[in-house]
Amino acid sequence: MNEKTKDKMARARAAKKPPTYKNVHEDVKALDDDHYLSLKKVKEWEKHNKQRVKELRPLIRAASGKEQRVLERELFNRQGYLKYIATYLDTATWLDLFYGKDQEHLMKWRTLSFAYDEEGFIKVSKVEKPSVG
Repeated sequence: MNEKTKDKMARARAAKKPPTYKNVHEDVKALDDDHYLSLKKVKEWEKHNKQRVKELRPLIRAASGKEQRVLERELFNRQGYLKYIATYLDTATWLDLFYGKDQEHLMKWRTLSFAYDEEGFIKVSKVEKPSVG
C-alpha cells in the first residue's frame, strides 16, 4: 500500500463516528464499561461464543459416542446463551442464571417486590437442611 492510500484510510478512520447501537436497549448503553453486564463486555462474550459455536460444528461431525454427545451439549448451551445475550441487548433483562465469557459467574438475584404474610411481615423462605440418620 502506498503512503497516499494509507493517509486517506487514516483520515477516514479518524472521521468515523462511534457506533450508535440503535438495536440495543438504552439501559444497556447507559452502563459504564466496568459494569459486569456492560455493552462492551457482552459484545465480547457474544463474539467469543459465536466463534466457539463455529469451532464445535466440525468437531461434532468428527466425533462419535460420548464425546459427540458432550460436544453437542456444549453447542446447544452456547447457542442458548447467544439467544439470552440477544434478548438482553434488546430488553435489558438478563434471563440466564450465569454470565461471563464462558458462563463462569453466578448471577446475583435482587427482589423487586416482597411478599407479605397475614401478619404483615416479609415472607422469608426457609431452607431446611436434610436430616442425617
